[in-house]
Amino acid sequence: MNLSEKAMNASEKRILKLAIILFIIGLTVRYLPWGLPSIETFEVGDAIVVANAPPGLSSDAFPLADASTVPSDDTNKITPFADPGPKSTEHHRKAKKKVTLPLHINTASADDLCALKGVGPKLAEKIIEQRTASGPFKGPSDLKKVHGIGKKKLENMLQSIIFD
Repeated sequence: MNLSEKAMNASEKRILKLAIILFIIGLTVRYLPWGLPSIETFEVGDAIVVANAPPGLSSDAFPLADASTVPSDDTNKITPFADPGPKSTEHHRKAKKKVTLPLHINTASADDLCALKGVGPKLAEKIIEQRTASGPFKGPSDLKKVHGIGKKKLENMLQSIIFD
């Protein structure tokens, strides 16, 4: 074997250097006395959760404080957050309604139909439109008349629907 076969190429050297640097950073963060800052308390909804608190400690032991009551020179003391007031519900998703399968196709609402495999809001509206226009579905052939329901989708739906 000559020297060129034993030596590492440039990319292998870079990977080895990166691994050593990351190892040293990991040791530094883990064992140096200054450590990393941590959050001791945080607010979840209306309750205050205290990290590393002994069991049985209630949130009543930590009264809420606002910025005006916290002394500015005491930076090492951690105080709970003040209550921000009523929560905005604009960004919360609407909870899905529980639907029991099999589903009665002739009485199901659009939300119920969306629980079926392969049926979204638009197809559910088309099913309801077809049902109101031509009466209740008597069998799979009536349901296949809905635009957007093909053979495969009908097979998937038949496992979870009942015709009245």
